[in-house]
Amino acid sequence: MKKYVLLSLVLAPMASFAGVSADLAVVSDYRFNGVSQTDKSPALQAGLNYSHDSGLYAGTWASNVDFGGSDDTNLEWDYFLGFYHDFNPTFGIDVGYAQYTYRGASYSDDYNYGEYYAGLYFNANTTLYWYHAPEYFGLDTAHNVFKLSHSMPLGDYTLAFAAAHSVSDDKDVWAWDENEASYQYAEVAVSRTFHGFDIKGSLMTTTIDDDFNDNGNSTIVLSVKRSFELM
Repeated sequence: MKKYVLLSLVLAPMASFAGVSADLAVVSDYRFNGVSQTDKSPALQAGLNYSHDSGLYAGTWASNVDFGGSDDTNLEWDYFLGFYHDFNPTFGIDVGYAQYTYRGASYSDDYNYGEYYAGLYFNANTTLYWYHAPEYFGLDTAHNVFKLSHSMPLGDYTLAFAAAHSVSDDKDVWAWDENEASYQYAEVAVSRTFHGFDIKGSLMTTTIDDDFNDNGNSTIVLSVKRSFELM
């Protein structure tokens, strides 16, 4: 789900119905908080979600991945369970847990890790999230992401903005840049639903230096997604 969808998880669709839904997407690059998980290559992604009127929801989500070099890990498969509640038409909360698993090589499951998340939802179009992984990517250090997002209608289109701060507890275990435990990410996206397909273009950028990791380079990501209500 990586992450909000998952990861981040996008709350609004889950809060708007009770039942089972599925989605299938093609993206030009699978990016999590601005960093490519497919070595800047396309990805096929699928999800299955259950939502109950009480606010409980659960689901699973999968995507191909490519960590580059000689790493043969090729699949990310996530599971999540959460609870969403609207206190009034302008304010809601979301809490949950996600488990990220990896497949493809005998060592791929060493990357498996769990993540807790908590979010505030304002006016159905603004979210503030905290994601906490006690052992990020299976390593002995915690990792936190603080993410703010906002969307607005623009005729037949939706304009969305997101910004995030990612920080590791120990830069000697997990560094995002040369001698840096943290980095920042920003995104501007335009989307539209056309004949049942959700089409989106996103401009993403990070503060990660190209020489350290060029998978954080500024880029435009295109995606096409189709959702289905199964029950």
